Amino acid sequence: MLIGVISDSHDNLPLLKKTIQELLEHRVELIIHLGDIISPFVVRQLAEIVKNTPVVAVRGNNDGDIQQLKTLFDKYGWLFYSEPTIIEVENRKFLLMHGYNGIEFTESIARALLRSLSVDGVFYGHTHRYVLEEENNRILLNPGEVCGYLTGKSTYAILDTGSLKTQIHFLGV
Repeated sequence: MLIGVISDSHDNLPLLKKTIQELLEHRVELIIHLGDIISPFVVRQLAEIVKNTPVVAVRGNNDGDIQQLKTLFDKYGWLFYSEPTIIEVENRKFLLMHGYNGIEFTESIARALLRSLSVDGVFYGHTHRYVLEEENNRILLNPGEVCGYLTGKSTYAILDTGSLKTQIHFLGV
């Protein structure tokens, strides 16, 4: 199964739409958003684009109306988690989280979780910087930022659950 992993869209609808369209062209079967969707209206727009592709998300530090985000995710049959969570996809376990405080702190937490938990990967956002590392046949992944606000690059990742092969993709900003 191919999974599209995105983070930090920050209400940038044109780049979010373009990213989702590319993910669907790659035939992903699941989209994971690692936080900072921001506004509930983005979820409505997302639903118009993804159609029948399920979406799983975790809350980011800048997400606004959490209750409305949760309500809309429920409406579309998607999953929205307020806290870090472990999901299972195709017999693979992935920890999903946004991040905390600064870049170094977030990355150290993500690495520590990868080393200490029985998961196939730790996926995080928050830093707006893409990271793809393999350790003992497990993946540490930050897909970067969809919005392109901090780095000037809009990025996303695609992961194959069978092989754990993961690629970072760059969108033209």
